[in-house]
This record gives sequence, C-alpha cells and structure tokens, in this order.
Amino acid sequence: MVPQWFHQGGVAMYPLFLCSVVGLAIILERTWALRRSRIITPALEEMIDSTPATGDSHEKLKALTVNDATVLGELIRAIFAHAAMAKHENVESVQSIARQIVGRLERGLTTLSIIAEISPLLGLLGTCSGMVKLFVDVAQHGLGEPAQISRGIFEALIATVTGLAVAIPALVAYTYLRRRIELLVLEMERYTNELLARLYR
Repeated sequence: MVPQWFHQGGVAMYPLFLCSVVGLAIILERTWALRRSRIITPALEEMIDSTPATGDSHEKLKALTVNDATVLGELIRAIFAHAAMAKHENVESVQSIARQIVGRLERGLTTLSIIAEISPLLGLLGTCSGMVKLFVDVAQHGLGEPAQISRGIFEALIATVTGLAVAIPALVAYTYLRRRIELLVLEMERYTNELLARLYR
C-alpha cells in the first residue's frame, strides 16, 4: 500500500520512485559483479607473482586460465593467444580487449550518475509544484485557511527531501564503484604487464 505522504508529495514523486528502484538495482548488481573474486583469481595472482619465468611455468599458467571465468583470466588468455605476435602488437591487442572489459565493468554507472544528478532536480520540480499550488490556494482563498497553505508547503518539502534522499546514496555509490573499478583495473594492468615482460624476455 502506498503511504499517503507519497501522494501528497506531488507528481515528482513518481519519477523519483522510479529513480530509486533503478538506482538500487544498479548498486546491488554492480556490487555483486565487482567482487574481487569475480575479477582476479587468487591462484592466477599467486602464480604470476611467485613463479619464475620459464616455458614450463607459462604452460601451467596457460592451463590454469582455460576454465577461469574471471576478467584477469580473460586477459591472460588473450596474451597467450597472441604470443606469436611482436610484443607491441600483443600489447595493442590486450589494450583493445581491456577497453571492452572496462566498458563491461562500468555498465550501469552512467545511469547511476544520471540518477544522482536528476533526482535533486525532480525534487526541485516538486518544490515548484507545491509552491505554485500554495500561491493558487492563497489567491483563491486568501490567508484564512492554514490547512491549504500547509498542504502546499508539505508537498514542496516532501519532494525536496525525497529527491535528496535518492540522489545522495546514488552519488556515494557511483563514486565508490568508479573508484573500485579504477583500483581493479590498475591491479590487472600490473599483472598483465608482468606477464608480458616475462613472455618477451
């Protein structure tokens, strides 16, 4: 059942409700998708860091990535798939794949950013709507009916508060997720650079 204050908040409450649902869905999905275990496998991390650069170790690493569904595993498979190329060609190929991967990791973040930016504006729209109703009521009935004045002020305040309540968590989540992606990308870059350096010694 929809609470009464939702209806009293005016027409801006409906798009704000939609923004809150979409924003929450994106936050939960991206938080799940950006878990470290889905991006970097500890076994791959350990092998790249601790295994000496020999042909046998490269084969073991290659075999380890066959059934690895993580992003790092995908990048390592790409490196080995282009190992016959010159180093600069392999690097360009991996960079191209990495750009596509970053695009996948950032999926939904543009929408989340829009929600963070537009929600206060929708709240402002509700504020303006409430103030317009307030002035219309005052013009029609004068200042003798406090209930009419209070209803307009209430609508303005509810829409403003709701807009901020949607925008602030969305902005915090967007900033956190972007920073998390940046850190994960930097870490994967370190491992891929290390592997490329070992392959082309």
